[in-house]
Amino acid sequence: MWQAAYAASKGALTSAMYSLARELGPDRGGSIPCCRAGCGGPPVQAYVRFAAHSEGVPESEVLARLTERMALPEPAMDRDVVEAVAFLASDRARSITGQSLLVNAGELMR
Repeated sequence: MWQAAYAASKGALTSAMYSLARELGPDRGGSIPCCRAGCGGPPVQAYVRFAAHSEGVPESEVLARLTERMALPEPAMDRDVVEAVAFLASDRARSITGQSLLVNAGELMR
């Protein structure tokens, strides 16, 4: 599939994050994008149901294909992203800036 525009936009957001971290840092402002990727929830559940029905296989088989590359055995959920954002917005993360946090159950690690 065509991914150039998507990849360019992600790169632009990462570059903006670095610039914002420098600009906001002196005022104790942070810049930390929380990257939601591969989350579970209604859209993924709908895909799993559709694919299972279309292929004539159990939903568990489709879900297993989606999660086989992940370090954790299930996809991250929206609530996992919310918890990460709540931490990053708290004073406990006051020394973290200019980083991106992947909330994706270990599907992509760097």
